[in-house]
Amino acid sequence: MARFKFKLDRLLRVREVSEELARAELGSAELAAQRAREGLDGARADLLRAERELIELRTRDGALAALAAEKTLPALLQRIALRRQRVTSAEAAATAARNDWQARRTDVRALEKLEDRAREVFAVQEREREDRALQETIERRAALAARTPSSSETQA
Repeated sequence: MARFKFKLDRLLRVREVSEELARAELGSAELAAQRAREGLDGARADLLRAERELIELRTRDGALAALAAEKTLPALLQRIALRRQRVTSAEAAATAARNDWQARRTDVRALEKLEDRAREVFAVQEREREDRALQETIERRAALAARTPSSSETQA
């Protein structure tokens, strides 16, 4: 029996490697987006903490101390705005990486389907070849049996 050989096997391997690389890039992009979201959450927590401390300063130390402490709030708000931009760009990069990975995965799946179809065609052809060989063997045996004189003819 002949062995199946997919003609586009090398291309399939190249695309599989490309898909794996894209999946790794997606993973790192999603990790970067997660870290950016955590940074934003940290900046928001710092702002909340500063606002609580400011309220406490107003009640404890008076308006002058609170006024001095309020100067830190714009920096914290700026930090939050910067973190939001980082989150947005990191999520956009993750979305682009996901789209790239999905496109490459689609290419791999298309080639895998072609390979499956080619394997099915090969199996059908192989069965037909075996059936023809079996039929030829049967016909040869029948022809040989017809050539040899039967035992009743040789005794007569």
